[in-house]
Amino acid sequence: MEWGNAKKFVIILLVLINAVLAGLNYQQRQGNTMTAAQERAIFEVLSQNGITMYTDLLTEHSPMSRLAVEIPSYNKETLERLFFGSEKTTVTAKGDQTIYRGQDAMLVLKGAYGHWEKGTIAMGKEGLTRGEAQRIAEKFMDGTEHFFGTYGEPIMIEEAEGFRVNFYGVYKRENVFSNYFSLLVTQDGIRKITFNYCPVRGYNGEKQDISYSDEALLTFMREWKKNETKKGEATIYRIELGYDQMESSSADMAVIYLEPCYRIYLMDETEPYIVNAYTCQIVNK
Repeated sequence: MEWGNAKKFVIILLVLINAVLAGLNYQQRQGNTMTAAQERAIFEVLSQNGITMYTDLLTEHSPMSRLAVEIPSYNKETLERLFFGSEKTTVTAKGDQTIYRGQDAMLVLKGAYGHWEKGTIAMGKEGLTRGEAQRIAEKFMDGTEHFFGTYGEPIMIEEAEGFRVNFYGVYKRENVFSNYFSLLVTQDGIRKITFNYCPVRGYNGEKQDISYSDEALLTFMREWKKNETKKGEATIYRIELGYDQMESSSADMAVIYLEPCYRIYLMDETEPYIVNAYTCQIVNK
């Protein structure tokens, strides 16, 4: 009888603990979530200043820690397989650059950065559709996952020379903007590839509160209005939160620390505005 009462007590205690934890988690989520009033306010302020939001706001703002990455080391055979179709290349060093040359393509590496170009591929679109360009780029990226990790959905930009298809790295469902592939797809295939890649070691340090997306948008608005060449109206079509290398980071160190940031994309502009999510300041890239 006493054992039965003890079991009931333990069960009731566990139920109460779960209820308390659920309440605390709810309060924490509420504390890290924008209110409807905040959302209405930022839309109104932006509109009054000639800026239209053509995308949803980010409303969840949990604390984030820094992300540690390191300078990569490359294997010659792997690079030949990925960029030269397993063709053997000649390798030369020029200062801090390593240059791989094939019959009609060249790859230049400098630290984490790389640039590949194939000279026999003609520029222009000539009937190449957006969907075809995306499929060509995704097929290439499928072959890189084992070596360069996971990347998110493609971002398509139409240019006079072809379609620019950008991919950004992903680590545990979070964007890593400093890891990217940018492919120029033309009428005959992939003409150019630029990329930056640092293997991720993991999170570093304690989690810190970050600025809400409405604060980042106000920072962007003030920066945008400073520029006298930015006349008329602006349209924001994308806003993302992820990790990037800040100005204070040094590429000369074996380990590089990335910080959370917002990327705000405008129509008719190819480069996003970057706002440090810790300091809520514009990052000059």
